[in-house]
Amino acid sequence: MGVTSVLNILRRSPAQKPQAKAVGKSYSLGKRDALTGAANKSTFQKMVEDALAGEHTQGCLLLVDVDHMQEVNDNYGRETGDRVLQAVYETLREYFRGEDGIGRLSEDTFGVWIEGLSAEQVSGIRRRIAVVNDRLLHGDKDMPTVTLSAGAALGESGESYKEMYRQAQKVLNRVKEGGRCGCEIYTT
Repeated sequence: MGVTSVLNILRRSPAQKPQAKAVGKSYSLGKRDALTGAANKSTFQKMVEDALAGEHTQGCLLLVDVDHMQEVNDNYGRETGDRVLQAVYETLREYFRGEDGIGRLSEDTFGVWIEGLSAEQVSGIRRRIAVVNDRLLHGDKDMPTVTLSAGAALGESGESYKEMYRQAQKVLNRVKEGGRCGCEIYTT
């Protein structure tokens, strides 16, 4: 499979509507993060667990951390920090498919569930995060620039969300320790 095919798998089509569904399910406002509109932590976890409970499912859990978010809040104020988080969520929605589930897992961490992504296609994740980082670095001039660090873990039917999360967190930490602004994929 070529680079263009992989990137098309990862990129949301401009014709797709904004993420009103996460892996085929719509979520009420009570199940969404009030600031960004992303699925909240418990809704995101359940969405991934439900996907992994299905037969013949494969996918990728991507943990995405906004680099130096505390410094943004300290230097520019919480309101600006909130706008940055909203912009990050919107950028993730733009660069991932509409059916990919996106959740806000903590103050500055988002999760992306990319169902159907195989080991052969996972290298496109690094390129996608690089494109997103480029967009954030050269985006809105009225906001402080930020970058993203990401860690990814592949899983399939029957695997544990908690184990995939642990694997993705492990490689995310390596990216952060290595200087941030990048992505690493967990391999065994």
